[in-house]
Amino acid sequence: MAEGLDGREFGKSDFVLLDEVTIDSFMQNLKLRFQKGKIYTYVGEVVVSVNPYRTMDIYGPDAVKRYQGREFYECPPHLFAVGDAAYKSMKRQSRDTCIVISGL
Repeated sequence: MAEGLDGREFGKSDFVLLDEVTIDSFMQNLKLRFQKGKIYTYVGEVVVSVNPYRTMDIYGPDAVKRYQGREFYECPPHLFAVGDAAYKSMKRQSRDTCIVISGL
């Protein structure tokens, strides 16, 4: 669940939880989360990111530790959750894993 510092949820942290799956509801959810400083949102096991055009304190060693060894949906959406899930999958299956990062 995507929560702010005060515990309130800001939109849906995973687009598959939208009540209505339309481009409008997708964009409204993305806009709401962005306005609340949530630049990552899941679509299942895929993470959608919006460029915040500013520096954010979400990538340091403390953030790595928050996501390391956790289940994918245990923490709010983040690239570190995707990376940790890929690493665990690679170790569990004893084979290489690929992550595609794409943008416009």
